Amino acid sequence: MSVPKTLKAPFRKIALFVLAIVLGQNAPANFVSDGTFTTITYSDNTAMPITGQLYGQFGSDTTSGLASGATLTVGSWDTSGYNFVFTAATISAGTQANGAPAQPYEAPGENGSNAPNNYGGTFMWGAGTGTTVASGNNGGKETITAPPLGGNIIAADSIYQVGAITQTVTGLTAGATYVLKFYYAAAQQEGTGYTKATTQFWTVSLGTGNVAGNFKTTLINLAPESFSGWNQATMYFTANNTSEVLSFLAGGGPACEPPFSLLADVDLEVVPDVSNWMIFAGFGTVCILFELIRRRRRQSELAQVA
Repeated sequence: MSVPKTLKAPFRKIALFVLAIVLGQNAPANFVSDGTFTTITYSDNTAMPITGQLYGQFGSDTTSGLASGATLTVGSWDTSGYNFVFTAATISAGTQANGAPAQPYEAPGENGSNAPNNYGGTFMWGAGTGTTVASGNNGGKETITAPPLGGNIIAADSIYQVGAITQTVTGLTAGATYVLKFYYAAAQQEGTGYTKATTQFWTVSLGTGNVAGNFKTTLINLAPESFSGWNQATMYFTANNTSEVLSFLAGGGPACEPPFSLLADVDLEVVPDVSNWMIFAGFGTVCILFELIRRRRRQSELAQVA
């Protein structure tokens, strides 16, 4: 929608004002905090000390025996499951010698007595897999690529101590429609005997009792010891309240062949109210047409006088 330069100043100002309102209706605003999973804090409340180090298991649930007894945090996200945060460079990187920080950091590669957090061999099959704590095997050689929009990767086990990855999203408008976009992929935990095909998917919800229900991503059938590549999902939800819990729950199988669902680049935006900006756009169009008609008449009158 352009504004003709021939319009007189008052009408041009009106048209530009209307155009600004219309464009403002489409300005994106992500309601999710840390949708790229890059705000990492360890149990001693320090930020990730060295870029490129291995991250690890996160979540605040301290129930005895749960793998989620870790105290590593990822922004405003939380989980009660066996779920990890990695960089693309370290998700298949291997042993503690590859950069896992010393305890008390809850990182893959730990082999100390930091129970119940010492799940030392949790990495994915990939091009970075070498000699690992878990198996000593050379794994699949497919590179687990960085997410399309950057940031870190959440890796969630869909068989062992399964728990949703959640965030309470605030600032919503009850009754408004929101579009959720994110990237997802599939991988398999590296380890002795983890060499069979797996399936992976995500179940996603926003709030409870939502008419839209829970959505599932397309099922990924993954070849053994491989990486699926990234896919983008788009889902629509209607908010029931001003704050809702956004939840991602990993699913798949089979048991004992650890299937991991990968998640990245989460974005939640309000769907613009089309009726509002159409009214403004229509008003702006009327202003422009009115001025064009007025100029045409004026030119016709001048021609008759001449």
